[in-house]
Amino acid sequence: MNRKKLLTVVLLGFVVISLTLAVADVTGWRKHGASPLPPTRSPETTTSGVVTLDSTTTAPTLTAIYFHASHRCPTCKKIEAYTHEALQPAITSGQIAWQVADYTAPENAALVERFEVLTSTVVLTEKRGGQIVRFKNVEEVWDHTHDQAEFVTFMRDTWNGFRENL
Repeated sequence: MNRKKLLTVVLLGFVVISLTLAVADVTGWRKHGASPLPPTRSPETTTSGVVTLDSTTTAPTLTAIYFHASHRCPTCKKIEAYTHEALQPAITSGQIAWQVADYTAPENAALVERFEVLTSTVVLTEKRGGQIVRFKNVEEVWDHTHDQAEFVTFMRDTWNGFRENL
């Protein structure tokens, strides 16, 4: 085999490997980071689909909603898993309810508009007397997905700040 053919074969091999790795990254075949993601859903605390913020008590009701699209990339899955991890103590103690909802679903359109949800995000809400009195769309979650410990600290700090304003 002459040099030109050998170089062509090597370059084509490089292109094929590069494309394969790119597809693997986009589809999530290849995992990034050293730590595995925790389970994304806990059956005891998660509702899926339609957002139901239907408390009629006069006491404040706090809810964390992870909004996602029907197709989720690896980063979106991290946002859900890391948020759930960060809020797990508050969820378990009953301080906050956890919900998961598709922001592209027509039945969630009114809340998506109200909370200004444009992409996967976490929204913290406070409800009193059956009415949402305040909310925080935590869009900054995207800025912390590169480091799980940093994300958990950020989300806990955000939750504590939201809760302190009751």
